[in-house]
Amino acid sequence: RYRHGSASSGINAEYGGNFRTRQSLQNMRLNHGDMLFIKTRIDTPQSTPIAMESEPSSSAGSVILDDVDNKLSKCDGHISRKLNPQLCNHNENGRCVHCSPLEPYDDDYLKENKIKHMSYYSYLKKRKSGSSGKFVQMEDIDCKIKPGCIKHPPWPEGICTQCQPQAVTLNQQDYRHTDFVEFESADIVENFINYWRTTGLQRVGFLYGRYDVEGHVPLGIKSVVSFIYEPPQNSDQKSVEFLDDPYHCVVDNIAKLLGLYCVGWIFTDLQPLSISEGTVKNLRNGKTFFLSAQECIHAAYFQNNYPSPSNLSKLGKFGSKFVTVCISGNESNTIEMFAYQVSNQCMALVRDNILLPAREHPGLAYIKHSTAEQYVPDVFFREKDEYGNVVTKEARPLPVEYLLLQLPTGTPKDGHRPLLPGGVSQPKFPTVNRESLDMEVFKRYYRAQPDDFFLESLSDMNVLFFLHTNDTLSFADNLAEICAAIVAGDRETAQNFKESATWATLEQILAVDTVLTHSNGNTWSCSICTLINDSGKTMCEACGTPKQ
Repeated sequence: RYRHGSASSGINAEYGGNFRTRQSLQNMRLNHGDMLFIKTRIDTPQSTPIAMESEPSSSAGSVILDDVDNKLSKCDGHISRKLNPQLCNHNENGRCVHCSPLEPYDDDYLKENKIKHMSYYSYLKKRKSGSSGKFVQMEDIDCKIKPGCIKHPPWPEGICTQCQPQAVTLNQQDYRHTDFVEFESADIVENFINYWRTTGLQRVGFLYGRYDVEGHVPLGIKSVVSFIYEPPQNSDQKSVEFLDDPYHCVVDNIAKLLGLYCVGWIFTDLQPLSISEGTVKNLRNGKTFFLSAQECIHAAYFQNNYPSPSNLSKLGKFGSKFVTVCISGNESNTIEMFAYQVSNQCMALVRDNILLPAREHPGLAYIKHSTAEQYVPDVFFREKDEYGNVVTKEARPLPVEYLLLQLPTGTPKDGHRPLLPGGVSQPKFPTVNRESLDMEVFKRYYRAQPDDFFLESLSDMNVLFFLHTNDTLSFADNLAEICAAIVAGDRETAQNFKESATWATLEQILAVDTVLTHSNGNTWSCSICTLINDSGKTMCEACGTPKQ
């Protein structure tokens, strides 16, 4: 509280003791030479207002973690080692420095097993192993001016050290939130690449799957991809343009019924080298770039839209498990998948809208300059000069290698049953947004499938999408039952659904459609009662309608 002689009660009554509202000295009846005294009151139930407004914190109990996070947060991650017959001089129940378990972040173990980046939970274990590990808190960098400062006019008229964001020095992140990308079946990727093989045009899609524990990396996480959804897009031989997608929520809802969610995005960058030999050009390498700056910005945008929940952050989220997969030519001129994530610092730069692609080279980014509308802090990075000295440079331009984390990709061993194998017979159901889908297309697919494999015939994301969105007979209300049978592999439930009245209606529609499109001239269908009559009849035997 401020006290100025007998006028103190008037000031407190008028302004309530809160001086955050800007007032002139004359309005507050203060003159030059007046003495101000501070009196501390501890009986006030409310705390004294502060100048800076902080964002509301998120209690740890309100954060809902992913299932894989709940599993790994309870594991110690210790790496077991066998007895060394040459160095261990004790029995099997003893332990020494040569056979005691290693920590999941052990540098020698990671190098020996060629693990370039430790897992996120190994990084947490390393942070918590220090003296202040009990109070570990994960926070992202902030490149925006903190709101609520009353010491000066707003930017660009004023700025102070309390509201000014700190300068950023970019470091190569030594951990990653996702350690492996696993496609449940090689057919998932082959079908995606076949679009380029048949058209010569590039393609982009979203990866839907789930997260699971990765056994080859201590406390690692892997993305298990079950299907690729290709949104509406315009593409040519070098670029792809996203179009508005009215069915994006439908895909998310179907995926949710299957226990899946969007875990990444994938795109092709393929140019043929020799059509006869089936080789492609090696466009991305250490001499060019691995991901362009524009692709890094897109990756950071998606990662910001799909953050990882965390109970160690005030905001309840930190980083992202979302992955970026590029299909391009390798050094052997064959097609290969390359998976990446961008660092948390890159996510913050894109979130605060200060990172741009540079004009000089696709592999260079550029930090914006401050304007009257936006203050941009200084951003630096470190690299070695021609003499081997580590020097600090301004990030104008910035090599995107400082923002990238590479991930391995692969498919499971033989014998693994994918969640959505699709039909067992040809033809396969067409991919959504590649060609128009109607009852005639579904009829050809459905008639080609054996009766005993009804569950497999429905275990296709494109089929489920068609059953939900077709205009003739929608199965939107039945998808929960269908998806539950697919997840459980329950053939009995699938067969009961096939014998239901709802599916019988679809069977009748397909049968009528077959009759109406019959072209051999032996029969004709009545346009009124749909009865099939012999070609020699001029009137319908059931209702008497003349043949048309």
